[in-house]
Amino acid sequence: MNAPDAIAIMPGVASKSRSSKRRKHDKILWLIGAWKIFYGLLLLGVGVGAFNLIGKNLSAELWKLVERWNIDFHNYYIQLLFRKATELDGKRLFALTFMTFGYAMLFFIEGVGLILDKHWAKWLVVVVTGSFIPGEIYHLVRQFNWFDLILLIINVACIIYLVWRIKSSSTENRIRTRWPASLRR
Repeated sequence: MNAPDAIAIMPGVASKSRSSKRRKHDKILWLIGAWKIFYGLLLLGVGVGAFNLIGKNLSAELWKLVERWNIDFHNYYIQLLFRKATELDGKRLFALTFMTFGYAMLFFIEGVGLILDKHWAKWLVVVVTGSFIPGEIYHLVRQFNWFDLILLIINVACIIYLVWRIKSSSTENRIRTRWPASLRR
């Protein structure tokens, strides 16, 4: 007995196994989508904070934060942050804020599209996340960091999973179009 005959005889069995596979995959897509939305919320917060700093003296505002949070001023990263703050002018800060809001919007679109299991969202995540990978590798080669390596591995795993999902859904669609409608349920 071949697969179309088995589905015609026992349509409930085939649909249950297919739906359980989809539910498992949907959880992973939902998890990736939720991560994208969370990341978009973080970027939105950073963008709002940066927008509030436009037109202000960044070094003075940074100094207020260092004093309020009782952070050691001689810390390497705080010194680096102060050096970067002196290099930023209003136009650059506005451009960075605009880019941050753009990336937040992109991550929201990706996340909602993945949660809704949209085909275009899978492609969007593959293309956008894949475009960041060469820069992440370059950054890791220049300055190794375990956290960045873990994020790179997670991003590559997401891309591999989404490409696999895209390929498996296209194969499933081809199988559906080959079988007559009377055999599909």
